[in-house]
Amino acid sequence: MKVNTITIQPADKKNFTTFKLKEDTACKLEFISDGIGYHIKYCDKDFGMFSTNNPDLMILSFLEKLADYNDGDSKGVKSKLDYLVEEKSIAINQQYQTVYKHNELKYLIGLEDNKIKAACIEQKLTYQQLADAIGVSESSLRSSVSTNKVSKQVEKSIEMYLKIVHLEKELEKSDTIKTILKSWLN
Repeated sequence: MKVNTITIQPADKKNFTTFKLKEDTACKLEFISDGIGYHIKYCDKDFGMFSTNNPDLMILSFLEKLADYNDGDSKGVKSKLDYLVEEKSIAINQQYQTVYKHNELKYLIGLEDNKIKAACIEQKLTYQQLADAIGVSESSLRSSVSTNKVSKQVEKSIEMYLKIVHLEKELEKSDTIKTILKSWLN
């Protein structure tokens, strides 16, 4: 009988193996839990098994190291990950998703240079929804994506739209804090 031995390493930046992103849009990065630890896979290649009691920190650390290795923006990974969290998980330290498609991965590590694609990924919008939000036609937005030439006007509109969305989220947080403080004072 043949026995497979599994080496489980601590989830630490120095233990992670990095790789160059492939241009294959079918590739995805997966953090697969099997009860003992987490397998990290990319394009069906296994990069090892890691133990952690904080999966979010492991995912963040891995993506930051991956961003550095691919000449991306490791400092922006955390804020981008936070925007991809749909709702707060009841499990502590387990809010980040564990599967990232090619376009999400490029966005997270700062390699997505097309503002339209990045905005759609960040806000989980279709091109039609983004076009409606910034007041342009979907066809012109799609044309800009395919040629990777975004006009200054569209780029500025997207920046303003994202600022408004971010400010609305901050306002929502401050309203919640204000409500809590009022309830404590009463």
